[in-house]
Amino acid sequence: MKDTVIADARPAGEPGDRLNYNVNGKLFSAEPEAGQCLRTFLRDRGVFGVKKGCDAGDCGACTVWLDGKPFHSCLIPAFRAAGRAVTTIEGLAQDGELHPMQRAFFKAQAFQCGFCAAGMIMTAAALDEARRADLPHALKGNLCRCTGYRSISDAFAGVTAIEEDVAGRACGASLPNPFAEGIVTGRARYTMDVVVEGLLHLKVLRSPHHHARIRS
Repeated sequence: MKDTVIADARPAGEPGDRLNYNVNGKLFSAEPEAGQCLRTFLRDRGVFGVKKGCDAGDCGACTVWLDGKPFHSCLIPAFRAAGRAVTTIEGLAQDGELHPMQRAFFKAQAFQCGFCAAGMIMTAAALDEARRADLPHALKGNLCRCTGYRSISDAFAGVTAIEEDVAGRACGASLPNPFAEGIVTGRARYTMDVVVEGLLHLKVLRSPHHHARIRS
């Protein structure tokens, strides 16, 4: 069933009804599937900055804001977000300007593969000064498997870890990840973010040889 754009975003009832949503300022009505979580609901609508991770509320890759507060969207029934302001990493930047926390993560290169970065930034951007003083506790709901957290701590400290890409001086310079802006804005795409129109089934073709040299 297609979503219908509407003029307001007031709650409309219980699961099974068409409900009114406000996602990153876009207002629409939709009928969530029975038992559908908010993360799947958002990803079904192309909001791929909300990542599918642990499905148990442990990793934080799916973190979004509900009325300005961070939640793991895999634990929130989709119908519970009706009538509330849902903000994802795609909606954090305003008028083409990165949010200060997005800029901080960019400058510190506080990611490696970048898969966890969207959820990490959504949590980090909601922390007050008191919670920033105890990052191990404040970020315990967001896991990063790549960085060792040093660069994430650097982002909070305002550390800049990148240099300008100057022609002839790039060798040995600390250049930013070429996908950095896509990572901090949620535009970077990973395997599960690929949409193939009209797809019914997909099978991954793996090599039949555990070790071989490709000759042609």
